[in-house]
Formats: sequence, C-alpha cells, structure tokens
Amino acid sequence: MSNFQTSGEDKNHAITNDELAKQFEGLTLSLLSLRSSLLEKHLEGKEVSFALEASRHFRPPAGLGEMPFEGCTLAVFKDSLGDRRDAFMKDAARVAVRMEEIEGQKVAVLEEPSEQDIWTLFITFPQDGLVLVATNKQFLQEMLGRMRGAEGKRALPDTLPEWKYVNKQAQFWGLRHFDRTQADDDPTSPFVGGNSANVPDDEAIGLTYQSNPTNERKATLTYLSGSRAEIRKIEERRFPASSEPEARAGLHIQHRDLEPGVIQSTYDLGYSEPLFWFFFVFMVDIGHAVLV
Repeated sequence: MSNFQTSGEDKNHAITNDELAKQFEGLTLSLLSLRSSLLEKHLEGKEVSFALEASRHFRPPAGLGEMPFEGCTLAVFKDSLGDRRDAFMKDAARVAVRMEEIEGQKVAVLEEPSEQDIWTLFITFPQDGLVLVATNKQFLQEMLGRMRGAEGKRALPDTLPEWKYVNKQAQFWGLRHFDRTQADDDPTSPFVGGNSANVPDDEAIGLTYQSNPTNERKATLTYLSGSRAEIRKIEERRFPASSEPEARAGLHIQHRDLEPGVIQSTYDLGYSEPLFWFFFVFMVDIGHAVLV
C-alpha cells in the first residue's frame, strides 16, 4: 500500500515498469487507497499478496467525477494486520457514521464526499490479514455470507465466453460481462446507442484485459461481440484517430482477429500521455468512467 499515482510531470515522459504496475494496483485497490484516506494511513507500507474488485450497477454521478457503483474490494495482506486493524477501528469509531455488525463482523461505515456525490463505505476485517471495503451493504452481506459457505448464483459463471480469453497467469487481469438489463441506467453500457459513453454495439458480449508490467509495459484487451458484428470497425472506435492524436499514436495499437466477433488489441503504455489516454478510455470500458 502506497501512493498509486504516476509522476505529475507535465511533459510526456517514459513510464517505468513499477509505475505501470502502480496504475493497475491502484485500479484494483481504489476503494482502499483513494476513497478512504484513514484506511490508507493505517495500511501504508503493508504488502498486498492478492487483491480483487467486484462491481456492478454503474450509475451516473450527480455532477462530475467517478460513477458510483455497487461493489467490494478484497485485499489479502502478506502479514498480520492485528495492531493496524485495531488502531483503524478505534480511529474509525470517532469519525464513522455508525459502527455495525454484519454477518457477525464488526463494520465501520464511513461517508466521503466525491464531487457532488456522497460515497458510503463499509469496511471490515473478517480474517487476520484480510480487508473488505464495500460500497453497498447488501453486497457486503452476500460476500461475508459466502465466506461462511452460503451458496448463490455466480455473477460470472464458467459458461461465459469471456473466460476463454482470460489469462489467470497474468499479473493483472479482469473481465466485464455487459448486462443488458442495466442498459437504461448505466452510461457505460454499449447497448444504449448514441447516448453511451462506451463504444456503441448492440451485440456486445464483454471484454477481458491483462497486463504484465514486470515483463513489458503493455496491456491487452480482448473484445467479444456477435459473430456478425463489424468487430474491427467497432474496436477502432475505442480510440478514434480524431481524439488525442499524439497520445493515440503513442499507443501503437495492434489489432488481431481471433475468431468471428472476437478481436484482441495490444497497447504500448511506455509513456505517460498514451498511458493517461488509455486509462481514461479503459475506465469507461470496465464501468468506472470519470465524467469531466
């Protein structure tokens, strides 16, 4: 846990492998490191062994800023958090909206402003070395219930075609399955046509991403749509040539058709301007758009 932001230099500068890793780490751990400075302070310097974010129901903000969503970040730390957990809970009790017990776990409920929105965070340590930070009480209840063995319908079952293109050996990886039932309420849904902040595609299925900054400063997206979709044209609209031409040129985008309706794109993230442009668009792709 540390500062996950890249250098504030104005000019286009070379990105190190560590800086690129920090970008992806910050993406997964944003609820721990960006939303709750109190939690970040207590976890600073502790090594994270594994982290995962699950999110759904992306909604437009009241004004500008990041889109609210229902979700939870899980972080497993290498060492015990006993003393830091106790210190955090003690400090949190003084500033929390309330302290609750959910599924037998002590939970600190904090509120933090984000532009014109108020984010509610539910923070708990259900096991030593494990932290959960959720934006929705029901989501957290289900997470804790499943940890105790409760069963339920999987959001991303093995039958989804996206899993075929997920590389679980990558340092950073993830997938998004587009939920047609959310199209009217989610600005990042590709199903809402011209009103979408995402690439419009009524046959969209989902996408996967992966990156291995230890080996190379690149990222790969695999996009899935209907077999009859003009997949190359759709993908080329993700980073249109008319937008940020210098940053786009620096991405050195390479497309590869894998099969009908499936295209893989690789992006060079070795410099700060292309990196910033990539993440600005990529955040929309995965539902975490920032409206400016």
